[in-house]
Amino acid sequence: MMKAVILAAGLARRLKPITNYTPKCLLKIRNKTILGMILDNLIENQIFQIVIVTGFESAQIQQYVKKNYPQLNIEFVYNSDYEFTNNAYSLLLTQKAIEGHSLLLLDGDIVFDPLIIDKLVHCKQENSLALNKAHKNFLSSEEIKVRITKDNYIVEISKDINPILAAGESAGIQLFSVATTNKLYQILHQQIDYQQHINEFYESAFEELIHRGEKIYAMDIAPFQSMEIDTETDWRKANNSFNINIL
Repeated sequence: MMKAVILAAGLARRLKPITNYTPKCLLKIRNKTILGMILDNLIENQIFQIVIVTGFESAQIQQYVKKNYPQLNIEFVYNSDYEFTNNAYSLLLTQKAIEGHSLLLLDGDIVFDPLIIDKLVHCKQENSLALNKAHKNFLSSEEIKVRITKDNYIVEISKDINPILAAGESAGIQLFSVATTNKLYQILHQQIDYQQHINEFYESAFEELIHRGEKIYAMDIAPFQSMEIDTETDWRKANNSFNINIL
């Protein structure tokens, strides 16, 4: 059985002042919030077991979900340290909620075609990550970049990869089997609770999984629209260019 985790705890500092009083996931693209689109995409793919990690303006997010998605039994996990931690810490907080399930992990600031989830769910490989190769020529130091083998398995994933060596950008959507999910939480526990790496991106745990022999397949989603909303420029671009038919 699969559960989806949406990470939506952050302060969205790069979007201020737009996000001074509004969590990033509740910003609207056209007439729909980012979180609303993510939830609609999950529903369209028959995924109803959902965990949302909140932090900044948690009450706003919970109120929005309860008002607009009363039919969903969503579990909320609160990251009280959202000001000082990163998404790996938020992910670790979901361990109890995800125990015994495969994990569909989604960043809470992405707009994307629902067919991307369908592709991941029906992928033959048990662990897969959505990779946008179409973004290869537009990579900078800010994007989570991915380096892969000839048969599309991930070798390295981080912001620090030389853009010339990268195959593209991680879309912030990935699916792991039950067994791999268990190993992922073990690594997060080690990195955060023992090594005190509370400000890590979760991709550092992905890299450790790979170093320990796990294979993560990079599925090219270039034919489908996807976009991460990090800055006001991103937000305005999404409002102007994103396909309204999939919103």
